[in-house]
Amino acid sequence: MLRNNFSVLIAERQLKITRVAGDTGISRTTLTSLSSNSSKMVQLETVNKLCQYLKINPSDFFEYIPFDFEYYFDDSELSNDFNPFNGMQEQPPVYDATLLIYVTENGNRVDTIELQGYSEDEGSISPSSRMVGISLSPKDEKELVKLHKYTDKLSVAFISDIKQYIKKHISSGLDDSMYVDLLIDFDKTKYSSKIDNKN
Repeated sequence: MLRNNFSVLIAERQLKITRVAGDTGISRTTLTSLSSNSSKMVQLETVNKLCQYLKINPSDFFEYIPFDFEYYFDDSELSNDFNPFNGMQEQPPVYDATLLIYVTENGNRVDTIELQGYSEDEGSISPSSRMVGISLSPKDEKELVKLHKYTDKLSVAFISDIKQYIKKHISSGLDDSMYVDLLIDFDKTKYSSKIDNKN
């Protein structure tokens, strides 16, 4: 996986995208795309200008780890295991949710990490859209250890990007009128999360 550190670098220097665009001549659209790590491509000329402007090396601009994540999400079964709304008279349906993270190196799958939790319809947020709440964490201690084997190598910004990629992946499988409210915990298992919710 490869990400750029543009948003971190300008935040450290207390720079705004508008200022960087004005100073470098790079379009605001390009810089906004870089800032959100949503750009699939970046031109070498752009990287060169930004490295000169920020007085950094290309190795400071990029963060790289030698593996990729792919995702598969399923929330098909009504949950009998866990309902965070115990005690409420009218409970929305709660579904078991599973997210599989496939770890690949050089196009070959080397590991699979299972996150589990629940999803539920949180209701209308406008006449034409609904909110879906989803909570996920590693299934058990074994999955938590496997996940940390990879995430311990990542910066906080990289982990944040991964959570956004997961949200985008889950949202792409839903109806366009659904908005996802996603909570992912990479530091607790599903079991420890349930204990915390009961206390």
